[in-house]
Amino acid sequence: MEKQFRVETFLAGDLAELYEAVMEQFEASGSSSLSEMNRALLRTGLLLHLTMLTSMGAVSDEQRRLRLEELAQKVGRENLMWEVVELARRHWKEGGAGSIDLQA
Repeated sequence: MEKQFRVETFLAGDLAELYEAVMEQFEASGSSSLSEMNRALLRTGLLLHLTMLTSMGAVSDEQRRLRLEELAQKVGRENLMWEVVELARRHWKEGGAGSIDLQA
């Protein structure tokens, strides 16, 4: 059986304003449902955070790290931001910390 989670949250302030802007663009395109939009946003965030954790060595169990990287590759191929994730991975694996320079 596949794992499933129901994720709910409350957004306020600047984060809510950013979400509203993204939602407006998805609605204007007419090609995605609210559920699909939320899944895409969550997927992008999960990929970036997981990439940071595995690339910076925060996942100490090697077998677990390899499995998580495999999952990230599988899910990431479906993501429009995958190139950004790969850029971040290189940055963090080379010893970089924190934010990345997307213009580099």
